Amino acid sequence: MPTDIKVTPPTELSEEAANSIIRLSGFFKKLRFVLNSRQKGQEETIALTSIVSAADIPELKKALLTIFKEADFSQAISSTGIPMGSSFADETIRIIKGKILPYLDNPKDACTIVHEIFNDSSDHDKIVRLLQHYNNLEALFTEEEKKEILTTFLTQITNAVHVISYRIAALGMDEDVYTRAGKDDALITPFMEQNHEVTELLNNIEKGNTEKISEDLAQTKIMIAQCLQNIALIDKGAEVNGTSLRQTYILRKLELLIARLTSLLPIISYDDANKAFDELSALLRHIVIAETKPQKLRDFISRNMNLIAFRITENKRKTGEHYIASTNAEYRDLFISACGGGFIVSFMVIIKLYVHGMHLPMLWESLLYSINYATGFVVVQMLGFSIATKQPAMTAAFLAASLDDIKDDASRYHHLAATVAKVSRSQLVSFAGNLLVVFPCTLLWILALTHMSTKPVIDSAVANEFLEGIHPLACPLFWYASIAGAFLFLAGIISGFGDNKVVVSKIGLRLEAHPFLKKRMSAERRRKLSSYIEKNLGPLLGNIAVGFMLGMAGFFGKITGLPFDIRHVTFSTGNMALGFYGLNFHVTASLVAASLTGIFIIGVFNFVVSFFLALQVAARSRGLRLSDYPKVAAAIWVYFKNHPAHFFFPERKVKEVITTEPELN
Repeated sequence: MPTDIKVTPPTELSEEAANSIIRLSGFFKKLRFVLNSRQKGQEETIALTSIVSAADIPELKKALLTIFKEADFSQAISSTGIPMGSSFADETIRIIKGKILPYLDNPKDACTIVHEIFNDSSDHDKIVRLLQHYNNLEALFTEEEKKEILTTFLTQITNAVHVISYRIAALGMDEDVYTRAGKDDALITPFMEQNHEVTELLNNIEKGNTEKISEDLAQTKIMIAQCLQNIALIDKGAEVNGTSLRQTYILRKLELLIARLTSLLPIISYDDANKAFDELSALLRHIVIAETKPQKLRDFISRNMNLIAFRITENKRKTGEHYIASTNAEYRDLFISACGGGFIVSFMVIIKLYVHGMHLPMLWESLLYSINYATGFVVVQMLGFSIATKQPAMTAAFLAASLDDIKDDASRYHHLAATVAKVSRSQLVSFAGNLLVVFPCTLLWILALTHMSTKPVIDSAVANEFLEGIHPLACPLFWYASIAGAFLFLAGIISGFGDNKVVVSKIGLRLEAHPFLKKRMSAERRRKLSSYIEKNLGPLLGNIAVGFMLGMAGFFGKITGLPFDIRHVTFSTGNMALGFYGLNFHVTASLVAASLTGIFIIGVFNFVVSFFLALQVAARSRGLRLSDYPKVAAAIWVYFKNHPAHFFFPERKVKEVITTEPELN
């Protein structure tokens, strides 16, 4: 009679290894309890020492040796801490799918064992603190045990080196990298050559050819160094050629793979067991820390988005330079440009008034508002004028970029404070130009239209509606102004993205070579069109986008019942002029004061929200942390006390300052 025979799969751990995992998990559970229950102010070294006694060492060592012998570290060595997807989107989807429905684990895989031992979501910080005090496994093992462990790991590390080297070669030859490298074979060759050198090195290690090992190792390191240099060159070329999320992802993945390969080479080619064991200990620590770190998706997205944000904000920085007044001439030019912007906005205010008077259905009214905004902003751009509230997203990127070449913290903060003073006076003079022109010009147009019209252009009901819209107590003014500031920030991001896209996709050159245009336009006209698109596509996209965001905000608020609307300081000033005129200037002092207060609140929140969001993106892309902001604020306050006039007017003799300190440009 046949009997059921239980066949143990080859992936199952032995009973001894399973018990070792339980012992290590129990040890860390005890550690977790001690750390969580220690008294306030008690040294962590005392808390840790209280559970790591001499009696624990043999048991811990035995458990670790058992796991080292049976666990499969190949996947952990080659992949932990390195994204596995073929692209940013692929890796993001892989992580999300793994969160929703976790992948099947191999019981012998080292990563699975790490998660079984450290099974609490808060373990990561405790592990980091533990390894700060006990950062080396060397004290646990004898010389013979170290050699035995190295021998155990050697095959797995050798396989991992093979895998990593092939991945580097494949990614280095990726079409996107090749294109971004300008199809320069010299930049791509080292990625393939390192694989050849690594293969030679591994063959000689296997043969025991000690004379060739050191030579191959040196050549491998040279190729790896060239790979890193070429990645830096491709990154630098992104300033001219633009960047993409896929390129950013691949280059960062290459850097991680190269770093891992570099850390493995001393282990497979060691002549000093102690040094090799130290490298292995560091690798195992990295695997444990990386595997227990929570919020992997957020960290992954943040790292990649910060890098591409650098390129997008870099394009905004170049635009932002035009909105910074360092000299009296630039200060005057900014004022004139802002006056021009206010003049155009006064027309937009009148057009919006007429659209409002048409009493169209809500959707169509909002669409016409959007077209009015977008068209006006594009006209302002084409005529070379400026609107103050659209500048913060650009000037914030310029502000963060001003730190790029300064390494000393004190100098960075002082330099940043000086740049803030430039931004402050530039914004103030732009606000002045916009508001000083939009108010009287709006009055002028409404007077002219009234004289030409047979019926009132604006009645008291509409006038009161406009004035209530800017009254601090009649609506959540700061909230509506903040929404407008956020939209202005998004417009800056869209503009930067467009500038980057036109370079990455070579849109200008493609237009110039377009068959349809070739038949209908001369080469000179195609060249001019191409040049115009390359220089202006980003701002055009940003202006159109912010126009529709501002125009549709009220519609969205009404159909959802949410307090969602916008207040823009320049348009609100024009509405104030219309409101006063509609009431025949029969306004009380309190109404004037309330209206001016509302304009002030709108202007502040338009600027602060847009500027802060843009500064946050630009600063993070350059490594400036939120914890640095108090120091920045202190530096700005010190600079303001010493040079208060610089926040309102250009410095005197600025030309000499620029000559002696070019980094202030």
